[in-house]
Amino acid sequence: MDLNSFLQSLQAWTVSFFEQLVPEYILPNLQLIIQIIIILLVGYIVGKLAKVVVTKILSVAGLKRITAKTWTEEVLRVTGYKGNIVDFIGDLIKWSIYIVTLAVVVQVLGFASVANIFNQIIIFIPKIIVAILIVVVGFIIADFFGKVFEEGMGKIFRDEILSKFSGGIVKYSIAMIALIIALSMIGLDVNALLILFTALLLIIVIVTCIGLKDLVPNFTAGIHVRGMLRVGDRIKFRNYSGIVERINPYSVDLRVNRKTVTIPNSILIKEPFEKEVKK
Repeated sequence: MDLNSFLQSLQAWTVSFFEQLVPEYILPNLQLIIQIIIILLVGYIVGKLAKVVVTKILSVAGLKRITAKTWTEEVLRVTGYKGNIVDFIGDLIKWSIYIVTLAVVVQVLGFASVANIFNQIIIFIPKIIVAILIVVVGFIIADFFGKVFEEGMGKIFRDEILSKFSGGIVKYSIAMIALIIALSMIGLDVNALLILFTALLLIIVIVTCIGLKDLVPNFTAGIHVRGMLRVGDRIKFRNYSGIVERINPYSVDLRVNRKTVTIPNSILIKEPFEKEVKK
């Protein structure tokens, strides 16, 4: 068989196939086919419009500005999503509508078993949306209070490492609580995760208390020292005589000749020192 004969045979089979397809399959089910096309078209348009409306509302509400340069954006980048949180929520709503549309199409076609699967997915979708919103709001709150606590501890203790560590504990604790609530919202058993989180938090608190046992006495003593001394006062403590150069949260810097002597606050208030009275 040459090429021309093959092409003629293929053309004849194709024409015969469509001549049988239209009267035997398409025409009897034309109403059903049109109905499915309309459902898919409406679902596609509604999904697109829903994303535009949701993203517009969330942008006007300031969610994009609030979450800019926050932990929420970092998490999205780690997952590989290229948009922001507003786009993510819009895409989530859009694809939820697409899934509902496919479920309607499956029901119209009469596939009962497949329709049951889609129905279970549809029931599960609102829980996923609520869980994601809980995580987003929780991460925003965690980032906010983490920064507030870090700045507050920095002003109190004037220690960058301690302030960042304290802010990190608050931030990750709130984020973990939000994650646990979100997982429980979608029906997962979070008892083991809750026990693990409580144990880790308890360990961190114990380690922190042990690490601060030497700093707390100096810090509380520093409150008394600030009431007794001022920068520029001349004092004599033990074998040192000099001018108070700086009063730190945990110690006092004393300028002795060309050297700086650091005296812990807890030691300074326990032993007598001489202070020169200005006339």
